[in-house]
Amino acid sequence: MRAILALVALVGGICLIYMGYQRQRSFEGKADNTFARIGQKIDGGEHPTTHMKYYVAGALLAIGGAVGLGLVKR
Repeated sequence: MRAILALVALVGGICLIYMGYQRQRSFEGKADNTFARIGQKIDGGEHPTTHMKYYVAGALLAIGGAVGLGLVKR
């Protein structure tokens, strides 16, 4: 059961990373990036874009799945 959950986490992480890449390359992602830069110039705070959130969540899931499968040692 543990191996199945780890495999699902690994595949889910890869899918999220791919979805983030697709969003980054789309028109909506470029607009999101532009508005985030404008927001940073106005108030100086961090404004993470949606595709960066996909990248972070996907990386965490993929790393957790890889560790669960034993592909990466702790």
